[in-house]
Amino acid sequence: MYLERATEDYKKNGTLLTTSKIKSDILERLAETVYTYTAYPSGSQISDVAEALVNKYPCLKEPGSFAGYYGWQQSLKYKMSNYRTKLRGYGVPEVLCNALKRKTPADQKSAKNVKKPRKAEVNFLPPYPAGEDEESQEQERIQLLTEVKKKDNNALIKEKMAKTFAHRRNEIINQSPSIEDIKARWPALFETSNIQDEFHRITMVHLESKFMSKLDEYTPHLLKLFHSKGGSMGLRLQAILLKTPSNPNISMTRDVVIRCLMMYLGESTDQLLKEYDDADEDSVSQDLTVQSLKIYNIKAKSLEDPDNIGIVVEGVKVLTALGNFSRACSLLIGLAYVLNLAYPKELRYTFEVFQKLLLELDSSKLSPKVNSLRNKLLA
Repeated sequence: MYLERATEDYKKNGTLLTTSKIKSDILERLAETVYTYTAYPSGSQISDVAEALVNKYPCLKEPGSFAGYYGWQQSLKYKMSNYRTKLRGYGVPEVLCNALKRKTPADQKSAKNVKKPRKAEVNFLPPYPAGEDEESQEQERIQLLTEVKKKDNNALIKEKMAKTFAHRRNEIINQSPSIEDIKARWPALFETSNIQDEFHRITMVHLESKFMSKLDEYTPHLLKLFHSKGGSMGLRLQAILLKTPSNPNISMTRDVVIRCLMMYLGESTDQLLKEYDDADEDSVSQDLTVQSLKIYNIKAKSLEDPDNIGIVVEGVKVLTALGNFSRACSLLIGLAYVLNLAYPKELRYTFEVFQKLLLELDSSKLSPKVNSLRNKLLA
């Protein structure tokens, strides 16, 4: 009411509001609202909030300030820091994990090794459910180990996986265990359906259906783009496109499009996919143990048998028998969220397209290369 009245005065005679009386209240409400989206807003996000505030209430403009809201921008930045400090006092896990006393001695600096959402996670580090704590959820985890050994028990496993979500995220984010340890403690997590459920809990997006539907939507535009490309890049793309059967099924088409897309982005399929032809089982297993993050394809020895397509992380086979390359790509980015993995630097554009164009997570912030691709697809 106070701001509405001040805005009317501004429209009538251009009077700016002296905010000393209500500035702390405004900042408190802004901080509360920003926190519902993210505990760690970026500088550009804070700038957007400050600009929106002044646009809605022009009486709050600051004379002499750049764009009229620089002071609000700085105040909100410090307010968010103070707000996180207050929440740490209440024991909120998402900010408590970054308290200095909880960091290792080597990381005890406020800006070092900050654990926060980096890939548009909605539920990055959720609190334990009401009436639950670490001990009670650990008991649920132990029961879950027994349940995964039983047949036809998927419904109960899914129920317990959902119930122990906070406990699992606390382990993965705060303790950063090895993939081998996670697999030993949470074997059910490495089932494809549970990866998709976990991804949905973290992002509120359905993984495989979203990934494939957007890939199929962009496919005609991508193929047109690949065919129109000239020069040496065009020749390399044509070499892949010409290998496509005359009547490809949808899996083959998706496979070719992803391979061409990676080449178009200037990245190598070999960095993502490891293919084995006529290799003995022992040599394949030995080679996979040194792979940090790869999709592998062990070619079948006869045409009747399917290829064995799977995913290896930190030398550990985490998924097998995935059927096709495109499905493996969707589940690989799902694992990046579920296991809190960093994207490989040599594949940063490929993973950016997977995340921001196909899954539409944090799609407003694109690198110049991916933004150029999106503009061409939407032209």
